[in-house]
Amino acid sequence: MRDDYMYPTHPVLDAIAEYAEELRRLETESIELRKLAPEIVKRFREIGVMRLLQPGRYGGMEADPRVFNEAMYAISRASSSAGWVTGVVGVHAWHIGLFDDRAQREVLGENPDTWLSSSYGPAGKAKRVKGGHVLTGRWGFSSGSDYCDWVFVGGLVTDEAGGPPEYRHFLLPRPDYEIVDVWHASGLVGTGSNDIVVSEQFVPDHRSLNVSDTMERNVPGKEINTSPIYNLPWFGVLLNSVVVPLIGMASTALDEALQIHRTKVSANPAMVPNDLTLTRFAEASGAVDLARDLLLRNLGDLYDTACAEQGPTLAQRMRGKRDHMVAVELAVSAVDKAYQSGGPRSIWNTSLIQQLWRDVHAGQHHAMNLPDGAYPVYGRYLLQGEAILPNIVGAF
Repeated sequence: MRDDYMYPTHPVLDAIAEYAEELRRLETESIELRKLAPEIVKRFREIGVMRLLQPGRYGGMEADPRVFNEAMYAISRASSSAGWVTGVVGVHAWHIGLFDDRAQREVLGENPDTWLSSSYGPAGKAKRVKGGHVLTGRWGFSSGSDYCDWVFVGGLVTDEAGGPPEYRHFLLPRPDYEIVDVWHASGLVGTGSNDIVVSEQFVPDHRSLNVSDTMERNVPGKEINTSPIYNLPWFGVLLNSVVVPLIGMASTALDEALQIHRTKVSANPAMVPNDLTLTRFAEASGAVDLARDLLLRNLGDLYDTACAEQGPTLAQRMRGKRDHMVAVELAVSAVDKAYQSGGPRSIWNTSLIQQLWRDVHAGQHHAMNLPDGAYPVYGRYLLQGEAILPNIVGAF
């Protein structure tokens, strides 16, 4: 961490720092299990990592969202598996705060340490019935699901009049869905990102939200959760959860590559690497710092706007999505340079660098980390000052 930049502080961040060495050790166990080591889950519940963005009414901290960013970054530097799960599970403590209070009470009322997983893509089909919907579908990549008692899934509700389908997020308890163990992947191996299956399950109205309403911050949870964090735009919070962990992983990959060469130089001062390798170190370091700071800046800007009881501007929305993609590319660039600079040792099965390279590239394939839709929209915004957004269904 650089001394010339003011990063957020918080007791949870202090606890993460104290736990970092143990996290590093437990990463191996998580990979072997293909899901988080149980000890990590236990310790995270004690620290309260997943409650940073949770409503205070239900045991949460309603912390400055930049604290959550830094928690993801710090954890990912120690454990790719834990960092990724922190992002995609921890952000759900914020999402549940947007729902009707009946849903919040069902999930968190008896146990504020209840975790929720997700698979937001519209892979489900729902039909409207009295009091709710009947949902069926199968969703992939629900990270951390083995330790979660609820799940968010996305589904399309067919318009009987022949109009376009309505895209909704549905919230279901563990008895209403099946977790199918399919997670055999080349990267992020310890995240337990398994499939979710739902068959003809009734979901009451208070446990679903129209995605368009969510995007416009037209949600019932804001009536009872008045902290500024619940006035933040959906993508302003959600996107960070799948890119900040990649930045932390890339940072550690660079540290590992540097250490390989430090060991050589320590043994023989003449073993300083060539200028190309030194240049890669500098470029990777700059990429990590820029990505981390860029996202903190944008999130802080949105948070200040929310604290002023104002809605996000079009410029903020556009810049946030653009910079999210920039940050993904910077993280990938940094880990690639670390992998190149580590020398032949990088390819060993025991090398942490090659594991981190695989983890970052796996994370890059998350649907929200693909640049296809984001850059053309921002380019049109630059050119014409308008935003023609892609169909939200197509964004997943």
